[in-house]
Amino acid sequence: MTYTQNQAEPEIIEILRLLFRYAIHRVNLQHILFFLVLVTFDIGDAVTGAIMMDARGIGAEYNFIIRYVYENHGLAGLIVVKLWFIIVPLMVASIVNKQSYWMINGILASLIIAGTAAIQANLQALMGMPFMDPTDITLLYIKLLVILGTAGSIIDDYIAKNATSAINT
Repeated sequence: MTYTQNQAEPEIIEILRLLFRYAIHRVNLQHILFFLVLVTFDIGDAVTGAIMMDARGIGAEYNFIIRYVYENHGLAGLIVVKLWFIIVPLMVASIVNKQSYWMINGILASLIIAGTAAIQANLQALMGMPFMDPTDITLLYIKLLVILGTAGSIIDDYIAKNATSAINT
């Protein structure tokens, strides 16, 4: 049986409708935050950093590890290394604390803000404009990590305590 354009369109629309319905029911806040971390901290910062290093020279990047990776492995290597900088700490955090949904969300929010600041700094450096010092971006990330990670941990503990007391009553 051969399909015509008119026969295939309703099937595609139905497939898209089912995918959308599935996504609505399965995607939670943490999935969205993980995606935003991938876009900002990983890909966005890596791509704008690579463009900046290509345009202004490898020395324009302040982080010597990033310079080394980009010089020896290119953009793909840079994205992979930055992805590992995200995955490993989150794996450790989730292993250390099994009830860590909100703590992980705090860490992810910190990475999104740091990634956005890094993208902005890379683009401003590329255009020759004054930009936020990379040390300040790192300190901002560490401060946010402590504040948001701790707040998330407190929320996780509160939820776990309430769940335990609800079971016991």
